[in-house]
Amino acid sequence: MVVYKLYYFPHMGREEIVRLMFAHANIEYEDIRIPYEEWPSKKSTMPFSQLPVFKIDGDIICQSGAILRYAAQKCGLAGCNDLEMAKADMITECFFDIMLRFPWLETDEAKKAESMRKCLYESVPPSLKQIEAMLVKNGGDYFVSQLTHTDFALLNAGQYLLEHREDIFKDTPILFKHFKKIENLPSIAQWLKVRPGQ
Repeated sequence: MVVYKLYYFPHMGREEIVRLMFAHANIEYEDIRIPYEEWPSKKSTMPFSQLPVFKIDGDIICQSGAILRYAAQKCGLAGCNDLEMAKADMITECFFDIMLRFPWLETDEAKKAESMRKCLYESVPPSLKQIEAMLVKNGGDYFVSQLTHTDFALLNAGQYLLEHREDIFKDTPILFKHFKKIENLPSIAQWLKVRPGQ
């Protein structure tokens, strides 16, 4: 039996998409969360001296995108053909781009607050409208013909956005309805109940 091990910091980030997929597909893995205070002593043991790292028995995969695509294939959540895979990757990358706009490393609280405001009220809403348009163009059920990692990327990003602005989806009701559909999948609802605090 293959043993999967996911190494990451003790927060969600992009790797939460992998955890969501494994929860949905009921695939067992070791969710190894390295405390920040332990990272300096472990950094040199990791390829490229960074996280995430995903181990498959004796093999190792690094980089969030590579790990996500591998996990999506194993979970049957990559898309049903090459074009669907590319479209799913495209929209997931859009969610990554959205999340990169936030001031993760800003230490000045005033600057951070202003940057958050601009992201939540100026930058992100137009992008959500563009993503919603892609969902509508495909019929509104999924971004491609079936459930993929993109739906979990929406859930992961959407939860963060809603935490910081409750009405972030007010101009994208179809996208929000889809978000709630994914959030309420039985497998996902169960994971959300038991996942470690972030």
